[in-house]
Amino acid sequence: MEKSQYKLCMKTLRCLSDAGVLDELLLIGSWCVPFYKAYFSGITYFTEIRTRDIDFLVPVPRGA
Repeated sequence: MEKSQYKLCMKTLRCLSDAGVLDELLLIGSWCVPFYKAYFSGITYFTEIRTRDIDFLVPVPRGA
């Protein structure tokens, strides 16, 4: 992963977090892998599929 892509991803996530957007979303897709690697240290995980976009799971509101 290129460092510039990682920096842009982190900047985007920080902006979304500061705006409160991430309170209701879950990061999914290939961009969650670096965070999983940091959280689950000591576990080797490798994926060959990487995308440039950031994917989020948006929960369906209850009663919808």
